[in-house]
Amino acid sequence: MEALHEKERCALILCDVQQDLLGSLKNQGSLLAALLPALEAARAAGWLIVFSGLQFQSGYAGVSPRHRLYGALSKLNGKLGDKSVHWFMKGYAGADMALVPRDKERVVWRQTHLPLGIADLAVKEGITKAVIVGAKASGAVQAVCQVLVDTGVRLTVVRECVGDDEERLGATLDHLLPIYADVITLREMLEDCAGGVGRFLEKASNESRQALVRLETGGGEDDSAMQCTDCGRRGHGRRFIQLLLERPGWKEFPTQTWYEDFIKGEFLCPLGKKIVDFCDEPEFSKTSMYIAGREWLDEKDKVIRFAGKYMPVTYCLEDGLWDGGERPPGDHEEGALDAPWFVKEADKNLGGEGIGICHKPSEIGALTTPGCRYVVQQHVRDPLLTEDGKKAHLKFYVLLICGEDGLSWTLYTYKGALLSISPNRWSVEDLSQDTQVTIHRHPEPPGETEGWKQHWATTYEKCKQGTAEVIKKAVEEGMVKGRLGKSQFEVFSVDWMPDRHGGIWIFEFNFSPAICQSEFDDTSQRDARRDALMQHDEMMMREALSIVMPHEVDKGTGQWDIAGEFKGASYLK
Repeated sequence: MEALHEKERCALILCDVQQDLLGSLKNQGSLLAALLPALEAARAAGWLIVFSGLQFQSGYAGVSPRHRLYGALSKLNGKLGDKSVHWFMKGYAGADMALVPRDKERVVWRQTHLPLGIADLAVKEGITKAVIVGAKASGAVQAVCQVLVDTGVRLTVVRECVGDDEERLGATLDHLLPIYADVITLREMLEDCAGGVGRFLEKASNESRQALVRLETGGGEDDSAMQCTDCGRRGHGRRFIQLLLERPGWKEFPTQTWYEDFIKGEFLCPLGKKIVDFCDEPEFSKTSMYIAGREWLDEKDKVIRFAGKYMPVTYCLEDGLWDGGERPPGDHEEGALDAPWFVKEADKNLGGEGIGICHKPSEIGALTTPGCRYVVQQHVRDPLLTEDGKKAHLKFYVLLICGEDGLSWTLYTYKGALLSISPNRWSVEDLSQDTQVTIHRHPEPPGETEGWKQHWATTYEKCKQGTAEVIKKAVEEGMVKGRLGKSQFEVFSVDWMPDRHGGIWIFEFNFSPAICQSEFDDTSQRDARRDALMQHDEMMMREALSIVMPHEVDKGTGQWDIAGEFKGASYLK
């Protein structure tokens, strides 16, 4: 009875990687590029390496002129001799392996179509799993599979590592070879024997690294195309990459595993940890799409330091303790019940789901959870409502850029800001989310929204000035930092609430605003409102890219309005 836990004995079998055969393949370059990392990974894993090839004696001795495959060589040689006809003949360079076997690696020669010696070797060596590569898919690769399948060896063929004539290759890989073997990708093979592409590349030779990059990009590392990589990080990187790929001269560069986190899972980086022109992991991008120190604006308890006069009185609460002993007034103190109270987790932007609402300060504690940090604010007094009495606030979009010197900052605000309008008339007594938390954006521009458009011109200028003051302070105090030698940018939003007396109040910054949401890429999933918002968002991001990474196709500032230029106090090296 076969042992249930028998130790695996693995082999890589390279079929007919000889110059006489490879020279007839149009995909010779890509085949050799794929074989290099496959062979290096198998060697590093301690697999048995086996080369199988054709080798005939002088005059094709022993080959019948009637042989369906090799008889023509025998006949032609009989007329012209070895000097002119010596394909796969011992002693001639064309019969040599293009990849040189090392000491102790096996070479099994044959003069027949079926490589029966491979089956004998597999049994002798106790091989339990064989990965088969080489040429041709419809010839030696298939023949090796056929002779090994009866030995009980588990067989695998690596798709990129097999060559053949174009018209035969796809059909053989898709229909014939799966009869005998699993057909996998090179990435899957590297996952099996090296623990993944990333781990393989950590120790790979420069030759294998370059070969793998050429294979996966369809070109060379020095390709003149601009390269971008989607590492799957949360944020707007994927959308920026989609827009860049619409430009001529850009192409997508593949990924590998960077590292794995027990809680957060797998993190990706560009293949070979290459620095590309743009990707959503700042460490590997020539231009970073994340501002260093962004948490000082994004987190609700940290931004208090810079928001100053623009933020309502804010209290911070953690585990029942109020920062600095400053706490909301008692229920019976003046003004305590004039407007609702909002309780928000300090480090989260979850829309309405992350906000608790109550009438009285005494009810705040019931809306908190031990171990979490909260900011507490009372509703703005006398909010500026629409003419029909509905609460509205501005989603005010911002583009912040820092140059390669790490100190020069430029701020833009977007004239295409949007209103978020409640579906209900506002009342201090109504604590419903729909009435008090306006998260759904109105697709019509504020300057065209009936019942509010008369306020837009003056409100925009105030919000532009207020945003600039807050961000300038964060930059000049060195909490928001540049990256020396690397430009950086980010598109984010600020929530502003105007009041009836001409004042403006900041609720929060949001560095992950819900724009260009991927679930609405499918136009069939959009209603008219969502369609208008997607068009707005895409244009806003396209115009931001035209500023950050100018191009003949995308140039100009669009609706982005320069709001300030600042000098930073420090930078990251």
